[in-house]
Amino acid sequence: MAYKVCKYRLNADGTIPDFLHFGHDPMGMHGVYVVVDSSTAAPRDNVMVGIVKDGGSGDFEEITSKDALQTYLTSVSGDWTDPDPTEDDPDNTKAFDNAAHAKRVWDALDACNATL
Repeated sequence: MAYKVCKYRLNADGTIPDFLHFGHDPMGMHGVYVVVDSSTAAPRDNVMVGIVKDGGSGDFEEITSKDALQTYLTSVSGDWTDPDPTEDDPDNTKAFDNAAHAKRVWDALDACNATL
């Protein structure tokens, strides 16, 4: 078995699904790159990216490669931006870097799988 990257929604009661690798270390990635789905009722109206713990199963869609994740992010990122603070403007932003964000998630996935 192995950890996986996935798209998921909250449980019907609004709780975080048990299949997620939950934590605040660099490998505990969940609830990132939120996309609102207005056709679905709250609390399941947001699609998020996370890492499924080793052996986890449940209501999620696996993203099978870094390229697939980058393609997904490109399709949903629209007008997202990344912070790019300067001395003159601490609120300055730059274009969202889909490749860098996909790499960040995949690096976390690789770190999780290295612990197996």
